[in-house]
Amino acid sequence: MTNKKESQLPIGIQLELFQSTKRLNLSETYESIPKEVSNNDPLINWVGEFLAEPIEKPFYIDGRSYVSEISPANFKNKKNKRFQSHFPDLREARIEYAIISLATKHLIDIDTDSDNNKIFLLRTTYYRIQKEIVEAINKREGKKLRPNDCPYNTTSVREALEVLKRTDITVKNHTGDSEYIFNRIKDIYMDDKKLVIELGNMITSYISSGDWSVTDSHSILASKGKYELKLRVLLNMRFKYASKNGKPYSPSLNRLVREIDFIENKQKRITLQKVVSILNKMHEIDKVIVDKKFEGRKIVDAILHIYPTLHFVSTMIENNTVTKRTRSSFLDQGSGKLFVEPIRSDYSSSFEYERARHDYDIKKGKTSPI
Repeated sequence: MTNKKESQLPIGIQLELFQSTKRLNLSETYESIPKEVSNNDPLINWVGEFLAEPIEKPFYIDGRSYVSEISPANFKNKKNKRFQSHFPDLREARIEYAIISLATKHLIDIDTDSDNNKIFLLRTTYYRIQKEIVEAINKREGKKLRPNDCPYNTTSVREALEVLKRTDITVKNHTGDSEYIFNRIKDIYMDDKKLVIELGNMITSYISSGDWSVTDSHSILASKGKYELKLRVLLNMRFKYASKNGKPYSPSLNRLVREIDFIENKQKRITLQKVVSILNKMHEIDKVIVDKKFEGRKIVDAILHIYPTLHFVSTMIENNTVTKRTRSSFLDQGSGKLFVEPIRSDYSSSFEYERARHDYDIKKGKTSPI
């Protein structure tokens, strides 16, 4: 297979690399690809004081091995005027999820480029991105923060978007003879005081799949730690079709460490303690039962039986009822805008919801304008 850039591939593509895993949707594929690098990651190799080499991280889908090569964003530091490498980390992940959340709830402009390929544009503001994160924190923690209280100020959000745009991620198969290169954001620019974000094909496919609507998105956006966030996304996927029978998710410790990119301690016992401690602090988890695996007296692995709380399962069941809106979305030929069926929880008042519902029905031809 020849090398392919994302821009040459059609919207909604399933990666050629993952043709053998058709039972997995693209959202699960996207979440499986390592995209973040912690500042203290031992794999980082600094070339000089400020520049770093790309990092390769292995991952697995359906038993097949792949490698994600993460090439850092290199741009000039505004303070010291030196070019510096920036790897995407927790900040970039949260802001990307805020963008996905905004794009899922709001209308996306659809345009075409010079080659007549569709491009998806989200018109927003730095303030609105901050607000999306703060509203999630308020709902999760019962606080009354304002957008200016966001953990990331405008400068930080702007830098994170630049990192998301400039970081190249190359996915290779185990032989290295096939690859798929993408950026999480294709382009960013200002237009009439609006921040315009051209979404990458992987994100637009994520949104169109409806998976974000099923997640406990407020908890994901409110996550303060990298491992907490990764575990939360993983649990949202694993319990997507959960029922109230209390069935656990039972991964091995080694698999969990790999999937959340956990930086292990040399002693497996300490790694196990840390992972279980993080899980036990999460509101989605009722309990974790651990079956340790030994070689002699040494712990080499463990099976973690992770039981969800009834509230978390109920949230997932409720969220599944709204996924039908993605199937009823449609493109208005006149304006070129994508219309998604409104749901009450997206609006602050019944009046706003009813108005949006009426407009949607008119556009879809279910009713006639008054």
